[in-house]
Amino acid sequence: MSEQELEQTLVLIKPDAMKNSLTGYVLSLLSEFHSGLHYSAAKVVHVDKMLAEEHYGEHKGKIFYPSLIKFIM
Repeated sequence: MSEQELEQTLVLIKPDAMKNSLTGYVLSLLSEFHSGLHYSAAKVVHVDKMLAEEHYGEHKGKIFYPSLIKFIM
């Protein structure tokens, strides 16, 4: 596959999985079910309120929005 044909996927491992040390398990499952998957980078990001609101902006005004923002932070 040429560089122009490469697909990229962003994987977000949410806080509950991080707290339960499931990061390796999640990544191994992805590799198992998607043969040929190669990781090009990894980064741990602390999600602050501004980033959470930007990421979940489509849900603003919905009943679950405040708890969603609190959960992801």
